[in-house]
Amino acid sequence: MIEWRTGLSAEDRARITDIITTATELDGVAPVGDQVLRELHRDDTRHLLAVAGDAVTGYLNLGPEMAEAVVHPDARRRGIGTELIRTGLAAGGPQTRIWAHGDLPAARALASALGLYPVRELLQMRRPLSDLPAMTGTHQVRTYAGPEDDAELLRVNNAAFSWHPEQGGWTAADIDERRAESWFDPAGLFLAFDGPKLLGFHWTKVHSRDLGEVYVVGVDPDAQGRGLGAELTLLGLHHLAARLGPEADVTLYVEGNNTAAVKTYRRLGFVVYSADVAYAAHAVK
Repeated sequence: MIEWRTGLSAEDRARITDIITTATELDGVAPVGDQVLRELHRDDTRHLLAVAGDAVTGYLNLGPEMAEAVVHPDARRRGIGTELIRTGLAAGGPQTRIWAHGDLPAARALASALGLYPVRELLQMRRPLSDLPAMTGTHQVRTYAGPEDDAELLRVNNAAFSWHPEQGGWTAADIDERRAESWFDPAGLFLAFDGPKLLGFHWTKVHSRDLGEVYVVGVDPDAQGRGLGAELTLLGLHHLAARLGPEADVTLYVEGNNTAAVKTYRRLGFVVYSADVAYAAHAVK
């Protein structure tokens, strides 16, 4: 049985988190993004649960035009994923897309069975933190000083990602939420200024002793074309190498159709590691 729930209980959240953890360990890729984990504590998005008695066997998170789903490995091949996705897409409307993180064979097969088309690709690119190119650049760069930097950080982020469905349109609450995360480190958030005006930033993230992330690189549209994005990226990479050591890897996510960004990252030694694919009922024309 599947059912929509509002105001997930602590027990619901624990069971869903356990499904996500178990699926990640088996598949080698997280079935949902970090934002879904944050959404479990509120009702800004909708929660669709597959239940069998007292057990939760599957979960779908439905946001504005985007859904993400997971089924417990022990409950797979019973049609639960199909039912969750059909119900979620019907509730979300014709523009809703469902993410397949890692675009695993089972996800591709399910999308084909449901008549869904790939409409968006998010590449995960990686490189080792050894043999980094030398840092260059003359911009004034410092690390995050606290909430007094938030207004400029929001201005540049939202200008740089005005086209992006997840990264654009941030509010102060989005920064507050990330600043409260256990991984947040002000020493890993680099800001490039021209006087009081922020030109760009690189927000790094540490996942483990073996993996760091180029979390966000944003450049004010008025400052693009000067090599600032590459300069900030390199600065963050050297920071991660100093913190984790050259034996660690660094990852990043970039839209597959963002040709300029992919080209920049390739020049910095990144290669495609995997891809997340969003599927929808209608192909992109």
